[in-house]
Amino acid sequence: MPALDLIRLVEALGAPYGLERSVKIMPRVLYDERCLISIGRAALGGAPVDRLLQMGNELQMPPAFAETLPAALQRADIVHFGYEAAAGQEVYKIYFEYASDVRAAIAAKGRTPVLVHLAYKWAPLRSDSGALTRYSWVPCGTRTELESRVRSLLPADHAPRALRCALGLLSRTSTLADSGDLMLMEVEEPGNTRRSCDLNVYNAGLHLRDIADLLEATLADFEIPSARARSTFGRAEPTALGHLSAGLARDGSEFVTVYFGVEGH
Repeated sequence: MPALDLIRLVEALGAPYGLERSVKIMPRVLYDERCLISIGRAALGGAPVDRLLQMGNELQMPPAFAETLPAALQRADIVHFGYEAAAGQEVYKIYFEYASDVRAAIAAKGRTPVLVHLAYKWAPLRSDSGALTRYSWVPCGTRTELESRVRSLLPADHAPRALRCALGLLSRTSTLADSGDLMLMEVEEPGNTRRSCDLNVYNAGLHLRDIADLLEATLADFEIPSARARSTFGRAEPTALGHLSAGLARDGSEFVTVYFGVEGH
């Protein structure tokens, strides 16, 4: 099921949704067949668990995931459906977002990490491909705290390119970072070596063109041919920069993923 079919599956709910694009940068390769589709929990109707399981079955979700999805949905305010085509296989994702829990923790000026997203990811043609990813908000009151945490998540001896890009983005969002309003998430997958962070900069009001030089340096760092880079990012330059994920993938490969241009539908 390609991305368009996933979009149609969500559109069948008859509710508004958001569509966000992203590009994953890895050594000598770009993956741009990626999207994230977001809906409010209410879009799943009066029997949300049944509707979600039906959608999961259409996406050939692993049976083990079907058993735990109902509990994951209980506190979720938002559900995201993801698609990615990479390395010759398609991957589907269902994210549960616990926005109310995070807002409450921020309002209370909490200092303890809080789960933001719980994501189920799988490749339909591989029975052993299922992964459960946890995205936790890490409270950081200053830019210094943010930089320190990013350095701990992206050690220079293991993820130097990802670290340079993340710190470069922090330098462009100093006002947001200094105020404590820049959201940093720690990303981990129990059972494997994935270690990364996610910086949400939508509130900074940046566009891709505003970080063109940072992107160019990152793409060169990852040895991406300039023609390929231009064809991927050129048309997207006027769109809003959303967030940046960076670190080590579950196979140990270094990566940077740029999310941009949320569209309402």
